[in-house]
Amino acid sequence: MDKHKRNIWIAFIGSVIIIAVTVVTIIQISRNHQENMAIIEQCFEKFEQEGSVVVVEKKSFWSPVTCEKN
Repeated sequence: MDKHKRNIWIAFIGSVIIIAVTVVTIIQISRNHQENMAIIEQCFEKFEQEGSVVVVEKKSFWSPVTCEKN
């Protein structure tokens, strides 16, 4: 295998790794979004009857949302 073919294989494998990591990251972001939407919905349903102000907070990008009554 000459140097040119080796470089092409390295580029191909690197590209596949980058695409795989990107797909996994997008799937994880989607799951986190769905979970956060469910938490927010439950929060507003829980505090809806009381007529109080609800604060939804997120500490970091990967963390779930938190809900508290003010």
